[in-house]
Amino acid sequence: MTAMSQDLPDLPDILRTVREYLEGIAGAVPEHERYHALCCIHLLSIAEREALAPASIEAAELKSISEFLGEPVAAERAFGTLAETIRSGRTDARWDAAFDLVMQQVVNKVSVTKPEHLALVHRRSGDGIHQD
Repeated sequence: MTAMSQDLPDLPDILRTVREYLEGIAGAVPEHERYHALCCIHLLSIAEREALAPASIEAAELKSISEFLGEPVAAERAFGTLAETIRSGRTDARWDAAFDLVMQQVVNKVSVTKPEHLALVHRRSGDGIHQD
């Protein structure tokens, strides 16, 4: 995470504090508001994990896609270009490599959104992000 000009608490601390507060009161809020509180807790958990995820993950994914495609690709178009290339059949001869690349991206995404859904083989202790 990039250092901010602010002192502590940093962004992950702020997100965790708000999430923990909501977890503490979620059982006490009226039933019709409980669902929204639980959604907020879930979203704050995702934001917290995303804030803690190493910036190197995005750079590594972009590098892997560019290497796989054999040409540099802009970050904002990387996933779309990869998907178009796979759909077109141009990667059929390298199916295993394409599968491994996409699988790693899925693992990285699920590590942020719902890490408990990952198989043990895809989990990494500490930051929850798997990186090969």
